[in-house]
Amino acid sequence: MADAPFGGIPPTAGIDFTKTIHNKVEGPTDPTNNKVIQPFVVCVTGAGKGLGFHIALSYAKAGASGIVISSRTQSDLDALSKELKQANSDIDILGQTCDTMNEEDVGRLAEATRERFGRLDVCVANAGVISKYLNDGSLPKGITTDFDFERVIDINLLGTVRIARRFCPMLLETDGARAFIVITSLAAHWIHSQLTPIAYNISKRGVCHIVEQMSHDHPELLSYAVHPGAVVTPQTQNHSLQKGDVWDTALVDDVDLCGGFLTWLTKERRQYLSGRYLAVNWDVDELEEMKDDIVSKDLLKFKMTVGG
Repeated sequence: MADAPFGGIPPTAGIDFTKTIHNKVEGPTDPTNNKVIQPFVVCVTGAGKGLGFHIALSYAKAGASGIVISSRTQSDLDALSKELKQANSDIDILGQTCDTMNEEDVGRLAEATRERFGRLDVCVANAGVISKYLNDGSLPKGITTDFDFERVIDINLLGTVRIARRFCPMLLETDGARAFIVITSLAAHWIHSQLTPIAYNISKRGVCHIVEQMSHDHPELLSYAVHPGAVVTPQTQNHSLQKGDVWDTALVDDVDLCGGFLTWLTKERRQYLSGRYLAVNWDVDELEEMKDDIVSKDLLKFKMTVGG
């Protein structure tokens, strides 16, 4: 277990929503404890490296019968396929390059999924980027220096829309988990760009609203916005500029924690969490105990405060 990764975060960010906080896979979030009912097909975008790579591995360990993995780089998919087979020799793998900024690419991936498996139980929209570093090695601060804004929005926010449009029909046709998951971030709660750029923050808040809307419009489809923890990935490994700074001391969560949490989340239909922001650091047993409060008070959603 670990302390909250960043200081000064308002309580409305829910960093300590459960009393117990985890930074590694334990017990109920261990994929081997979350064996899925067969058949079970998962799609993970942005699976070539980092979080997506480990999310795919977690589902292989949980016994998924089929998995669709996409990335912009074929060699990354080849490397992941080998790892998946080592984790689960029976898994059927569809690896296909896909740029989520390209509608035709996303359409081809969805068509290939339907042709190969004829079903889809879980779709994880994981592909995402952060604004490019400035010449001094730092991340842009404020809208006046974030010249990568449009690309970040296109991949993180509009890419999620493209994936949802193409893959949710398959989820709705399946009599299984029917879960659409988008990877958001704690940064969705920030109203400053001191740590992460404004484009990233806005895109991650935007996908939270997407799953809220999806939950209302398609209640039979479970939709979740999941913060994956503070982890070292290819996206975050250069954030730290010096030893001991906020990024050097913050990235304390295991990269496989997110995948383990997702196998717990989708092992059965957890309707009470649909349309909500979730953090993989939260204790899942305590979440279950809070079920009635979460539903009756409509917790874990973004709301505007009015009045005194």
